[in-house]
Amino acid sequence: MNFKPLQDKQNNLSINRAYFLLFLVLTVTFLVGIGGIWIYKEVSNFTSESEALRIKSIAQQKKLLISKTDECTDFINYQNNQAESRIKNRLKNLVNQADAIASNIYQQNKGKISDKEIKLRIKQAISPLRFANSRGYVFINTITGVGVLYPYSKVNEGRNLINLQDLNKNYLIKNEINLMKFQNEAYTKYENTKKVKNKFNAYTKVSFIKKFTPYNWYFGSYAFLDDLQDENQKEALNRISQITVGEDNYYFVYKKDGTCLFHRDSASIGKNYRDYKNIHRRKNVESFLSHAEIEKEGFVEYEDPSSDKGTKISYITTIDDWDWVIGAGIYTKEIDENIAIASTELRETVFNYIYQIIILIGIAILIFYFTSKFISKKMNRNFVSFNNFFRKASTQSFKINPDDLYFPEFREMSKTINKMIDIRSQKENELQIAKEHAEESDRLKSSFLANMSHEIRTPMNAIIGFSELLQQDDLPMETRKQFFSHISNSGNSLLNLINDIIDFSKIESGELKISKTIFNLNQLFEELHQTFKKIKTGKGKDHINLQFSKGLSDEQSIIYTDPYRLKQIITNLVENSLKFTEKGSIVVSYQLNEDEIIFSVKDTGIGISKDKQDVIFNRFRQADDSHARKYGGTGLGLSISKKLTKLLNGKLWLESTVDVGSSFFISIPYQKDKTPRPNNTSLSDDLSSKKKLTGKKILIVDDYKVNLTLLEKMLKTTGIEIIIAKTGEMAIDHCTKSHFDLILLDLQMPNLNGYDTLKLIKKDRPDTKIIAQTAYAKANEREQVLKSGFDGYIAKPIIKQELIEIIHKMI
Repeated sequence: MNFKPLQDKQNNLSINRAYFLLFLVLTVTFLVGIGGIWIYKEVSNFTSESEALRIKSIAQQKKLLISKTDECTDFINYQNNQAESRIKNRLKNLVNQADAIASNIYQQNKGKISDKEIKLRIKQAISPLRFANSRGYVFINTITGVGVLYPYSKVNEGRNLINLQDLNKNYLIKNEINLMKFQNEAYTKYENTKKVKNKFNAYTKVSFIKKFTPYNWYFGSYAFLDDLQDENQKEALNRISQITVGEDNYYFVYKKDGTCLFHRDSASIGKNYRDYKNIHRRKNVESFLSHAEIEKEGFVEYEDPSSDKGTKISYITTIDDWDWVIGAGIYTKEIDENIAIASTELRETVFNYIYQIIILIGIAILIFYFTSKFISKKMNRNFVSFNNFFRKASTQSFKINPDDLYFPEFREMSKTINKMIDIRSQKENELQIAKEHAEESDRLKSSFLANMSHEIRTPMNAIIGFSELLQQDDLPMETRKQFFSHISNSGNSLLNLINDIIDFSKIESGELKISKTIFNLNQLFEELHQTFKKIKTGKGKDHINLQFSKGLSDEQSIIYTDPYRLKQIITNLVENSLKFTEKGSIVVSYQLNEDEIIFSVKDTGIGISKDKQDVIFNRFRQADDSHARKYGGTGLGLSISKKLTKLLNGKLWLESTVDVGSSFFISIPYQKDKTPRPNNTSLSDDLSSKKKLTGKKILIVDDYKVNLTLLEKMLKTTGIEIIIAKTGEMAIDHCTKSHFDLILLDLQMPNLNGYDTLKLIKKDRPDTKIIAQTAYAKANEREQVLKSGFDGYIAKPIIKQELIEIIHKMI
């Protein structure tokens, strides 16, 4: 059934006709109005265009002059800034030299002669130090403000100078003491705001001070920025001579007293403008010097009697600190000639545009007339179709027929509307499914948190409980050993849980990196077998038959992959088998299948039903949530193993039958080393082949007292001489006095962290072996540590066996 478009009963004008009339009126009005305004504007503006061109040309030249002059002043400012930097470096070198001399005298005579004699020797050695043509010297004050050494002001020695002020009312000594309370060295700067020039406060002053700890002194020296003024001015004039302004234009530089410092006429350099023979030239120089005195910068216009190019416009600016006036100029005659030519061309262009606009307006009116009439009819047809749609769409799934629409935009709109109706019910279904998934995810999260609470509290209960029991004095040694074993096992359980969570976080964020290397797979299997024999006994499952079967000879089992991650995957699978197997056997094996190695872990445990075999590889999931209560676990192990296998370019799958057992399989590419290695190579160093540690000297650096105590106890039986340092500064001090075979350096310390301490030690003793110890677990922590210059890396919590192994490797 067809519907007619709704119409206002009081208005018989159709949309078709209204649109046509409106479009026609607006089009004609717009074209006529815009065309008329443009023609009027071009004609009326033509008379002023020539002068505008002249002003614009001169403005562009003026802008160039300003830019070039600013280039000079920027360079001068740069030179002044660099002057401060150079003075600071000279001051610092002088004070550091004094500090080094004093430190050497102190170290050589400490304990041999009195402090009074040492202080006297230091003063005698530092007094002759000079710089800046003997104007600069080193002074010494105490931290309390008493003068110790003032080579040019002996009256200040022994006086309390705490309230000493300069002409600008700056508390010099008080400010320096406040800095020394929080820093070992610092710069100070005092601005001369009053511009009072005398020998005490001529210009801006810069100082460098440095603490001398043995006697609560600090050394210092100062200088004035204007000590480098002559050097800077010569460099600035040289720079100005290299900057080009344009043809027949040049820079000139005068002092405010009229002396010429730079000019194209070399004969003028060094003369005062008052000595010029040309009276016009004297007046020109006097005019821009007067302008500079009043305005500081700006344009000056004058006649150049030495040129036939007419009036000259110069831009001048002042450098107050140096009493300089810098300027450059342009001639206007050439600009006027170019403007006259441009005006003629502009007049012809304007009249051509006027004729073209009149013709275009007439043509456009005819085109818009016929076009609007055609479009309005077609749009009316589209409006009728959409009107019919909106009437029916509110009560039924009515669609628009695209073939009834003329314009492609309306056809595309109709397809979009039809698609919207088609997917409405689909979206409702998807919303319901999403709701169910969200509820399931929330349930899994709650279950995971409950399991985590259980997994953390269980070993913590053992650690805290047995730690309290160990405080009893009447416990037999055998019982104590048993309690220690429980605490150690519980601590390892917590560590494994933390490692699982960290690995899962790294995998989820894409930060976990694979580090492939060459290793012996058979030896890895042997280590796993020995490890799980102890774990099996600890879990009270000695009755379970645990087998590790090798599928290749020792020579063939040398492969290229990440041994740590492969070991982690197999360990997760074997731990699961031990957890869910109460009787029977667990068999771990591998075999070569063409270009890949297939590992298997088979057990006779409780098995997994078919509908749960895919679920267990999801995060936080187990085959049955009740197992989390009975067997424990976070539901992360299999998820981590699956993703680690994928990172090794392999795959993980399982076969299982309820109450019969499960078999997990891992396949990874079989890659061999091109250079065969001896069959007896081990993943861990054989400690029995290492040289004895007795007599070796090790420095342990850590700000945490408990860590220091722990490391001392771990290394007590090795015969190593241990030196303790609680800060990076103490470590550097020890290294300057003694040689160490090895340094264990904590990365996170106050004031001076491990990285900065490493740089300072390596600077003087590059051959010293330094091992980083850290509790951080970032994915790239190991790479960052080794790249920064450390010789080794060990992560906290530190295991005694791993610590001794890495020490053997280093020394």
